[in-house]
Amino acid sequence: MPTPGTSMALEVAATLRGRIAHGEFRPGMRLPSERALAARLNVSRVTVVRALTRLRLEGLVVTRHGSGTFVAATDRLLDTIASRPARSPQPGEAGADVLDLRSATTAGPADLAQVIQAACHDDLPAALLGDGATGASPDTLTELLAQHLTRSGLATRPGQLTLTSGATTGLSLVLDVAGPPGGLAVTETPSYPGALRILAQRKRRLRGWRAGAADWDPGDLARLLHAGSPGVLYVQPDGHNPTGATMPPSTREAIGRIAATAGWLVVADETMRPLRLAGDTAASLAAADHRVIVVSSLSKTVWGGLHVGWIRAPAGVTRQLRSAAVATGAGPGALDQITTARLLPSLDSVIQRRTRLLTENLRHLEHRLRGIGQAKLRWHSPAGGVTLWLDLHPRSSHEVVRACARLGVLLEPASTYAVDGRDDRHLRIPFTVPPSTVDRVADALTRVLGSGPT
Repeated sequence: MPTPGTSMALEVAATLRGRIAHGEFRPGMRLPSERALAARLNVSRVTVVRALTRLRLEGLVVTRHGSGTFVAATDRLLDTIASRPARSPQPGEAGADVLDLRSATTAGPADLAQVIQAACHDDLPAALLGDGATGASPDTLTELLAQHLTRSGLATRPGQLTLTSGATTGLSLVLDVAGPPGGLAVTETPSYPGALRILAQRKRRLRGWRAGAADWDPGDLARLLHAGSPGVLYVQPDGHNPTGATMPPSTREAIGRIAATAGWLVVADETMRPLRLAGDTAASLAAADHRVIVVSSLSKTVWGGLHVGWIRAPAGVTRQLRSAAVATGAGPGALDQITTARLLPSLDSVIQRRTRLLTENLRHLEHRLRGIGQAKLRWHSPAGGVTLWLDLHPRSSHEVVRACARLGVLLEPASTYAVDGRDDRHLRIPFTVPPSTVDRVADALTRVLGSGPT
């Protein structure tokens, strides 16, 4: 049984651990002195020493003789990945601690703050002399971005890039400027709801092409594209949202041939492409066919608060897209541009760290799902991205979502991602959250799926 002094040290360690987890003490930050912490927490200095010793053993803090004690720059402290809910619980939701996983959003890494500070200190004064909409030198960013994409396997020239404020903004521009006349669009089903909204807002008549690890049938696609006048094909070949699947190379090759024969424009959303979790990286659709237009952004690989995206297209189309972006204000602001220019040289290390943590989260989620013995759950392990697509059949997705909400875990039903809204057998589970939070999701599912239909 712990002595009173030991018990108090455990409490102080828990307090400091919580303040580190919630960002009050950030990675690399020097903690207050032992004497100052003792006064602030109203405990003895000996208690603080014992608490810090425990945190050192856990790897959360490091002490440098003569300099003080600092928060350690561990992967999980540098990059929480999971964003905190930006709202208070709504009436009828369970308790004050609601876990909202309806959107697979990501928090920004802690080391991004240093990049932003450097950009503000060194580059912002010059940018303030401009209009704020185009940045001090957009040519610098497009050059750096072209180099980054080329290093990543997609040879790109600056003249092929149009800067946008995000991937959905890029899709909107493409539909307005480069899309063929007519009202048809084919998109994967399930698919990203934001893209479905953009297509619907532009009065496109949607047809669904079944997507996922066991789908993406080129024969079905050929029938869809030849069934009407040419239109737009929107696909997510890598880290597909919501299934996490990656399109096979043979299907990628077939898409170019089928679309060219039918006269369709192909738009590939590569926002999730860098978040590769398993298997080899297949070539971009645009690498095999120069007519394919790519839209992407930094919203998942870095942070949704960094409003920088891009369109990669043939040079002739890019000139039209750039004019439209300027006319509609669709590009990123100056601060976003100078920050991204500073970030790009270290972007690969951010992505590598993020994929390591996502892989750990995913493994824990799959381990917990396999332990739910009351239900015969099925899923294909995601090869990329940030979400797992769980097959609940014969249970209703809507019923499971409602039951989980009563336990304080908010998820989105499958119909949100279906082109026709008819899917009621799947559940999208983001694994941006750490293993401790994954446990809460799995515990809720265990209670719900073990209780029978509601």
